[in-house]
Amino acid sequence: MAALVFLWFAFLLRGFWYCALLPPWEGYDEPYHFAALQHVAGGQGPPHADTPISLEVQKSLHLLPLPWELQFQNISGPLMPHDDFWRLPPAERERRINAIRTLAPEEGSQPSTEGTLNYESQQPPLYYWLFGIPLRWMGSLSLLSQLYLLRLLGVLLASISIPLAFWIAKQVLHSETQALGVVAVIILLPELMIHLAHIGNESPALVCYTMMLVAALEVARQPSKWRGWLLMGTALGMGLLAKAYFLTAVPAMIGVAAIAFWSHCGSTASPSSIRPILLRLGATLAVTLVIAGRWYANVRSTTGSWSGLGLVAAQRHASMLQKLAAVLHVNWKSGVLSILISHVWFGGWSFLRVPVTVYVAAFAAIALAVAGTAIRIFRSPNSLSDQRDVVVLVAFYVCFWAGLAYYVLVTYLSLGASSSPGWYLYSAVAAEIVLLAWGLQAFAPARIVFPSLAAGVAVLDLYGTHALLMPYYTGLTSHVGKSVPAALWTTLSQLPMVFDRLAQLRPPWLNPALLCLWVGYWIATVAPVLAVFIIFRKSAIDA
Repeated sequence: MAALVFLWFAFLLRGFWYCALLPPWEGYDEPYHFAALQHVAGGQGPPHADTPISLEVQKSLHLLPLPWELQFQNISGPLMPHDDFWRLPPAERERRINAIRTLAPEEGSQPSTEGTLNYESQQPPLYYWLFGIPLRWMGSLSLLSQLYLLRLLGVLLASISIPLAFWIAKQVLHSETQALGVVAVIILLPELMIHLAHIGNESPALVCYTMMLVAALEVARQPSKWRGWLLMGTALGMGLLAKAYFLTAVPAMIGVAAIAFWSHCGSTASPSSIRPILLRLGATLAVTLVIAGRWYANVRSTTGSWSGLGLVAAQRHASMLQKLAAVLHVNWKSGVLSILISHVWFGGWSFLRVPVTVYVAAFAAIALAVAGTAIRIFRSPNSLSDQRDVVVLVAFYVCFWAGLAYYVLVTYLSLGASSSPGWYLYSAVAAEIVLLAWGLQAFAPARIVFPSLAAGVAVLDLYGTHALLMPYYTGLTSHVGKSVPAALWTTLSQLPMVFDRLAQLRPPWLNPALLCLWVGYWIATVAPVLAVFIIFRKSAIDA
């Protein structure tokens, strides 16, 4: 238990550092999420498709250094990426920073004068309902203070997933030591931290998805008990109010019902034995419908699609046959690579990238894990009953991938590009890392798999932070063509200037803590790796 608490605390330390490190609006779609949150906090309800961003956000977009990708959106200029901001004369930078700090809080409830629409009106409302409450309490604070406090609260909420992930791993891997190894790898994942450390609806989605996996495993173990079924329906319903990609969990949940039925009845199945399972499944779906049904019925009636996502809604008039015909024309290699690359490491909304060799190594580990998972399942004499828990996780994870593949398809139909964001997969990170570790153990023992994974992701995290994020956000490096060169030594040799520049774009109350958070981040990154090496070395000696 002490080890789990330590890892939980390490997650918070790392998450808080990333909250402080990422500049304003560097999180994926962050200004739009924040504007939607302002709309709800101001008592105006969720934004609609024709709702503009706030005047406060509009002004900030013209003053702050922005993510590289934001300049390519349909926003009125002038816009300035990080590359150009740090080339400005110091007096002009100071003028802009002072202007940001003195933005009037009441402008947060006033509409943009430039008509920039808030495309995050497509999002379900749970995050905005939850975080609109603290934002309302922060009404008198500056924009920067609101932004960074909301980030910290988001990481705090996301941390609930850590003990849930431990329970899942212990249930599936039948080992407390391996469960701790899974949690250690999860908290060290750099793109997970980038994904969570910004204003957006990923924190409640992560908690809901992880809770849904807990409930699904409980259902598969004890299908006669109502608790697991009702918890699964509740988690799915709340998840659907957090992110539309929870729609991919509906077929997985039906698959769980089939697994529960088959693993407990098998060849003795009869109409009377299936009836209780169908009753519980029906009750589970009913709970989901009670929680999220009204929202999705409205989405369907207004957008013509169940998800309400812009690209999906744009293809609402395309028939299923037309979509199936387009499958043959999609560049699936590009689509899968876009998912994997943006899942392994993508460096925020500026889309920074680590060297190609890092991605190749990550892809190789993933491919080995997929092969190992298949081998271990099909080698079992009775694979479904012997590997029931693994199959449950596989069902959810495969269905999530199917949803991403569908998004690749609609992106191709709408934009002609074959791609999909891979960071969404982090909602299923508990299933992913358990399956990764379990699959790799087809080729190597746990005492090698877990230390290797922990060390690998920690090195990636430390390298990406110091060679790409810190120098780019402080003007020590900039884009050369479409990429940003690494600047590890430049960062380490000029740390005083790095922290000075980081402090310029943070609220004053956060500045004294930046160095402490960085030190805490180092401890919370290195210590879990050492802990994994120690506990697996000890378990190997004891064995």
